[in-house]
Amino acid sequence: MYQIRIEFTFDSGHRLLNYDGKCAYPHGHTYRAEIFLESTELNSLGLVYDFTDLKDRIKTWTDDNWDHAFLLNSQDQELIEGLSSTELVRLYKFQDENPSCEVMSRKLYETTIELCGFAPSKVRLWESANQFAEYHGRG
Repeated sequence: MYQIRIEFTFDSGHRLLNYDGKCAYPHGHTYRAEIFLESTELNSLGLVYDFTDLKDRIKTWTDDNWDHAFLLNSQDQELIEGLSSTELVRLYKFQDENPSCEVMSRKLYETTIELCGFAPSKVRLWESANQFAEYHGRG
């Protein structure tokens, strides 16, 4: 089995709606994302998938949607209304879900399939130096 991995970082703000603790307040993170691909076979160039192509596709999507944006639950009307009143803030809304590290890792997994046509073996998203969530799509 062959495995490749790309890594990149991005900065986002968020809060967890209805959370009982500090994460209920707007705050930000420098996230570190890792996308893992596996294959039993290599393509004609001897690759699982081209590192550059994978990183370009996923990093571009992340930069366009999450980097320097505020990530919110679509039900967080208070912040959506407040932040929408200015052009200085980019918003990304998760449909009826909090932008937790777990939800975000699943979204990166799904986005990798959409953009690359290849399901990652897993996606790991670091929220800090000591905490991460993984999504691997296996039930």
